[in-house]
Amino acid sequence: RDLSSVASLLGQPGVRRANWFYLSSMATHLDALAALGDRAAVEDEATRHLQAGTYLDPFALRALGLVREDASLVESAADRFESFGLRWHAARTRALL
Repeated sequence: RDLSSVASLLGQPGVRRANWFYLSSMATHLDALAALGDRAAVEDEATRHLQAGTYLDPFALRALGLVREDASLVESAADRFESFGLRWHAARTRALL
């Protein structure tokens, strides 16, 4: 919950799609932008990753739901986490509602 530390560490993800760290790096990046309430950055970054059936889709939905204060997007993100078998992420997402 130390948002000043989050802000000081946040930059563009340094890895690309060819790197196996990319997915976790981008998921963390989206979470950080949402935690900071950076709506413009979330809108820019998350909308590029909204693609049903992909790993980053629920992270993008959750980030958008948080900055837009749209509970239906957050719930959709939780449902998509569950569809991937990511119950922990689903539970943590629902706890945000």
